[in-house]
Amino acid sequence: MSGESDQPGLPDQPDRPDLNYPEMQYGAIPTSLAERIALRAGVVPIPILDTMFAMLKARVIMAGVRLGVFEALASESHSAASLAAALRLDQSCLELLLRSLVFCNYLELDGQRYALSALGRDTMISGAAKELSGFVQWNYTQWEFVGHLEELVRTGRGLEFHSTLTDTERWRHYQTAMLETARFDAPILAKRVPVRRGATRLLDLAGSHGLMGAAICRKHPPMRSTVIDLPAAIAHARPLGEREGLTDIVEHREGDLLNDELGTDWDVVVLSNILHHFSPRDVQRIITRAFGALNAEGTVAVWELERPAPDKAPSEGDGIALFFRLTSTAAAYSGDEYARWLVDAGFSSVKVVRPVLRPGNVLVHARR
Repeated sequence: MSGESDQPGLPDQPDRPDLNYPEMQYGAIPTSLAERIALRAGVVPIPILDTMFAMLKARVIMAGVRLGVFEALASESHSAASLAAALRLDQSCLELLLRSLVFCNYLELDGQRYALSALGRDTMISGAAKELSGFVQWNYTQWEFVGHLEELVRTGRGLEFHSTLTDTERWRHYQTAMLETARFDAPILAKRVPVRRGATRLLDLAGSHGLMGAAICRKHPPMRSTVIDLPAAIAHARPLGEREGLTDIVEHREGDLLNDELGTDWDVVVLSNILHHFSPRDVQRIITRAFGALNAEGTVAVWELERPAPDKAPSEGDGIALFFRLTSTAAAYSGDEYARWLVDAGFSSVKVVRPVLRPGNVLVHARR
């Protein structure tokens, strides 16, 4: 499953490549025998479910966050009437929203009172262990991005949102979303990224809040992390890192990872969920710059959503690649592509790891 190799150079192919790109499908899911029969008989209008109902489900969840529904239910259950009064919303329309959220498994209904489900409590309220409400807020902007999809396919030109997004509130939502998703990824990197004994310096390129590098550093004391990121990102990412309790181990610097000075003698360079925003030529340039920034025994770690190689079956990774092409005129890449770029830059002991519990993600690490 991991596709790891202990030999220098490119990784061996895994024994079961069909498991490398597990499909996390969504769509028409029958919940009764009658529904299964109807689906099998071909009388279910699946395109309607895939377009209208998928769209409506996303927007129902988004509205639950933006209108304060989940936060209002954090401490106690409510009837539709009492919740409408508390939030100054239309009762009849709110009740339709609440019932839809019950159907989506984010709320529960007991008699006439609505309460958070386990999923809603874990993900949709401030301070939750797996909070993703910031990502949902960022999804309003991503919703607008997707409206440009047809133009992308006609012209090949994406949005380059890192250079065109100017609204500070949207940048805040963006950075918050990145922190929330990093909480799922950071333990994997802390466990999987090899660090030599005695290492003290980690460079987290475009690391935003700094959680990814911090997790590795806490696993390997007394190492500390320096984040280099765009000024617009740092303005919101640094306070997020402070609230996350990272100031003892993370410092932030404004900079451009393509052009600004990176320094030298780093023990570890982390490139987490950033290379998909760059063209292959710029990815190669960034990896070469990382090579030059490391000391003689340094490690580079690339953590990314993975696009399947062209000879693999289509998967959700192709949709991810399309989305990144839309937002950044770049793409997602396969683990083997990252491995080849690392070898071309001079790295050795390249390993490709596809964690079983993070389907669709890939970690590629190597030594200088």
